[in-house]
Amino acid sequence: MKKTPKKPIIYPVHSAKITARIQEEKKTVFSINLKLALLLGLISCMVYANTLRNGFVLDDSNLITENKIVNKGISAIPEILSTPYRRGFWITANDTYRPLSLVMFAMEYQFFGNDPAPGHFINILLYAGCVILLFLFLDLLFEQKKTKVAFIASLLFALHPIHTEVVANIKSRDELLCFFFSFLSLHLFIKYIKSGRISQLLVGSTCFLLSLLSKETAITFLAVIPLIFFFYRNENIKRSTYVFLCSALMAIIFLTIRLSVLNYYHANEIANISIIENALASKDISYESKIATAILILGYYLKLLFVPYPLICDYSYNTIPFTHFGDPLVLISVSVCVFIVFFSLKRLIKNHNDPFVFGILFFIITISLVANIVFLIGTTMGERLVFFPSVGFCLVLALMIEKFVGKQEDKGWALLTSPKLLIIIIPISLIYAFITFKRNNDWINNYTLFSTDIKKSPQSSHLLYLLGRECIVNIYNEEKDPTKKNKIINEGISYLKRATEIYPDFRDGQTELAKAYSLASNYDSAEAHGKIAYQLDPANILALNDLGGIYFIKKDYPKSIEFCKKAIKLQPDFVEPYVNVAVSYLSLGMSDSGLNYLYKAISVNPNYNRAYEILAIAYKTNGKLDSAKKYEAIVQKNNK
Repeated sequence: MKKTPKKPIIYPVHSAKITARIQEEKKTVFSINLKLALLLGLISCMVYANTLRNGFVLDDSNLITENKIVNKGISAIPEILSTPYRRGFWITANDTYRPLSLVMFAMEYQFFGNDPAPGHFINILLYAGCVILLFLFLDLLFEQKKTKVAFIASLLFALHPIHTEVVANIKSRDELLCFFFSFLSLHLFIKYIKSGRISQLLVGSTCFLLSLLSKETAITFLAVIPLIFFFYRNENIKRSTYVFLCSALMAIIFLTIRLSVLNYYHANEIANISIIENALASKDISYESKIATAILILGYYLKLLFVPYPLICDYSYNTIPFTHFGDPLVLISVSVCVFIVFFSLKRLIKNHNDPFVFGILFFIITISLVANIVFLIGTTMGERLVFFPSVGFCLVLALMIEKFVGKQEDKGWALLTSPKLLIIIIPISLIYAFITFKRNNDWINNYTLFSTDIKKSPQSSHLLYLLGRECIVNIYNEEKDPTKKNKIINEGISYLKRATEIYPDFRDGQTELAKAYSLASNYDSAEAHGKIAYQLDPANILALNDLGGIYFIKKDYPKSIEFCKKAIKLQPDFVEPYVNVAVSYLSLGMSDSGLNYLYKAISVNPNYNRAYEILAIAYKTNGKLDSAKKYEAIVQKNNK
């Protein structure tokens, strides 16, 4: 009987080598991607390194240096978590809830005081983290098949000059934290879709909540998340559903906390938007004009993304005048917007995995909340508001560059060394980096920033006001030469006059103009503008107090007492009116009443030195030398 020959056993002699090679390839890809991410982080740090010498600018005073809650340090964290965003500086009926950045500011104040350098350093590191996370997210989104696109998009994002406000202004930490935690959550969600690990879902959901606690604009990700996981990456519907439901739950938790805090402090009146901050809040223009102006602003955002000049720190009234649909610029904006929508829809119908569509829809979704079309926000326009939407722009631009260069199968650094690619990317990068680095220098202090930007936006009433106020408050107080002080006051008056000529109903502008005229010893003009400020807002405590001071100088003591008492009634913890009432009573020979109000001033603010100075003078005048010496000693101690 013939034996059936046995089939030869084929041993997988090369299997170990193949496995090792695959692992090595994975390791190499990971290593290169990590190096690319670190390179992007380094570039981000380098381009903003010159902000380290900058001071506190713009809204930094509201939220850091002069914020009573933040200046309590770490002990204020529970209060920060339970109060509106601006509560530590002013009380407003239209506030928001962004505790996370304030918690960081309180911690920085605890360890560094009012030193701006640590704040700028943290902003730079956070920005580098944002860029790194953006690259890692895009690389994961495209399943590491478009690493070149992910790198170019992230590089353009890192260098884009429109982001200077976000990084150079410490206050904009809320934007950085929101972006950082939003993209960290997306990164973890994609990991969860692949692995199914619940820990990644839970940590990602927590990061999304942190992004909302940083700034409420992260709510747009409730539309971005379905776009990614139901359309672009729909490999696991069940897990995608869990991602969306967990994100929605975090949004509900955030909105519940936010609503509770704002309602408790009566700070949720959306209709109470200042015209000077957002001109579109005006009731004197038609709805058609508002929409046309909003569309023009949307077009201006797109223009700044393509050509980032001029960059301005303040776009409030009347930087962008009201317009109509017959305006050629509006028609161009409408045409561009319609083209973008139809282009994305056409490509979406053909292929829901089209990266161009993802970039465009990401831009549309994230800009929708700040476009002043669906509803009004607190400002007309702001470069910081396109921090998120610029991701979509940079991605589309990177895809266009890839299309021009042509798809290549190169791996590692060879992805980025194509001569055709370098010819495009190097000039753009150098131009962006130069503009960004130069723009950072404008943010060195308020006067440099405002005086630079007013040349680019001479009709901005609010910017003129900020520049005038900077002159009469900070620069005037720092200058010792009397001749130069007079020059500074006159400069401040000229800016404030222009601000109130552009917008006569500008309450704060009229208030500061009254103060400026008072410093210039022009008390009739000071009284006139103080009255206008008071008529515009009878609850304007600064105008009331300033009028009280003007009437005291004019020796109309009863009127001085009347206006200052109104200020005290409106805000009992405002110390200056107490002293102004006291000196008026003392001037009328009513010592007991005067001393009583000085003691009230000290009870409101035990560190207010002027109250002790006047107490010493009052007791000295009355011959009570022991009491006078007591308060003189306190004055000397406080001056040390």
